[in-house]
Amino acid sequence: MAPDTRTGGHGVEIRRRDGGNVNLGARDRHSPFGPGPTGGQLMLAGRRVLIDASMVTQGGGYTYLVNMVPLLAAAAPKATFLVLVRNPSLIRAIAPAENVEIRVLPVRGLLGRFAFLVFSSAKLTKGWGADVYFSVAEYAPRASSCPVVVSLRNANIFTTLDLGWGPYQKTRLRLLGYLARAAVKSASRVIFVSRDSAAWMGDAAKVVPDKRVVIHHGVDVERWREEMAREPRRGSVGILTLSSVYRYKNCVRLVEAYCELARRVPDLPPLTIVGDDQDSRHSEHLRQALRKAGSLAERIRWVGAVPYEEVVAYYRDAVLFVFPSYLETFGHPLLEAMAAELPVVAADIPVFREIAGDSAVYVDPFDVKAMADGIGEVLANPELARKIVDSAHVRARDFTWEITADRVIALLEDVIHQG
Repeated sequence: MAPDTRTGGHGVEIRRRDGGNVNLGARDRHSPFGPGPTGGQLMLAGRRVLIDASMVTQGGGYTYLVNMVPLLAAAAPKATFLVLVRNPSLIRAIAPAENVEIRVLPVRGLLGRFAFLVFSSAKLTKGWGADVYFSVAEYAPRASSCPVVVSLRNANIFTTLDLGWGPYQKTRLRLLGYLARAAVKSASRVIFVSRDSAAWMGDAAKVVPDKRVVIHHGVDVERWREEMAREPRRGSVGILTLSSVYRYKNCVRLVEAYCELARRVPDLPPLTIVGDDQDSRHSEHLRQALRKAGSLAERIRWVGAVPYEEVVAYYRDAVLFVFPSYLETFGHPLLEAMAAELPVVAADIPVFREIAGDSAVYVDPFDVKAMADGIGEVLANPELARKIVDSAHVRARDFTWEITADRVIALLEDVIHQG
C-alpha cells in the first residue's frame, strides 16, 4: 500500500507510514537555522561546545563526524570544541583544527556507556565548562550544567517493524529507547536528519513539535566530482549497494532480484555488496541466498567492511547504485551516489523521495520482481540513466555539509542564547 501523503504545518509535504500528520513547529523549512551562512566568525565566539560522539562506531555517524567537525571548527574559529569518541580511528579520520580537541574514552560495552551517561558525562561537562552539550546520537546526561541538543537518527530504537532481533538485541534496543526518551525530555532541541524521521520518530519519542529541528546531512559535491574524474571509470564494480549489513538493508532480496534479472539478461554487470556485518542472523540468510544463486554467485561479491576513505573507488567503478533499504532516517549512501553521478534505483520509502526527488527510479522493497525490473529498466535505457544523473547533479547541491554546519552552529548559538 502506498504511504499516505499529508501536508505539515508549514506546507511541507510529509509522507507518513501510518497516514498521520504532524506539525514540525517553527524550525523546519522556514527555520532560522538555514539555509546559507548564518553569521560567520561571530557565531559561537568564545563558546565552549562539547560534542558527544561516544556512541558512534561506524556508518552514518562516522561519516557525519569526519565531514562536520572540521567545518564546524572553520565556521566558528573563535569557539572551542571538545569531541568525545570511543573509536580511535576518528582521530586519524577527522582533519585536525587548532580549536578542536578529540578525546578518546575507554572502550566499554553498553552498560559501560550507560554508566558514563549516568555518572560521568554531566561531571565532565561541568568540569570542562561547556556552554552547550551537543550529542550526535540519541543520548545525553539527565542533569547538565548547560543546554543540551540531541540528534535522533537510530530508526531501530523506535520502529514497530519486526526486524528479527534476538533476545539480547531486543533488550539492548529497549535500553537505548529508554535512554533516548530520557534525553529528549531534558534537551532544549532535538535534531532530525529528515522531515520523515521528524514526523514518525518525533511522535514515537514524544518530542513536542517546538523542539523538533530538521537539519539534513550533506555531501561535498565538488570533492566527489574531482574523485570521479581522477581515474577512468572502468565499471568493474557493476551494480553497487553500500551500507552496514542488517536485515532492513534488504540485501537478501537484492541478491534474489539480481539472480532473477541475470537469468533474463546474460550479460548483466556483476553485483557488489560493500558493508560490514552487523547482524549475524541476517548475514547467514545472505550467505544462504548466495548459495542458492548457484553459478550466478560467481558474479556476486560481498566485500565486507571498507575504510571510509576507500569507499569512493567503489562508486567510481560502479555503473548503477541500488539502495533497497526499507528503514532509514536519511540514507547517506544515496546522496553519495547522486554526487558520484551514478543512476540510482532506490526503495520507494518516504525519506528516499524526500532526499532524491526525481533523481532515482523507485521500487517496492518487498517485491523481488519489481526490484529486478527497476534495475533492468535503468540498465537497458541509457536515456533514462542520463536523465537520473542530470537530475542528481542539480539535486545533490541542495545538500552540502557547509549548509549543515551553518545550521548546526546557528542552532547551538540560539540554544545558548535562550539559556
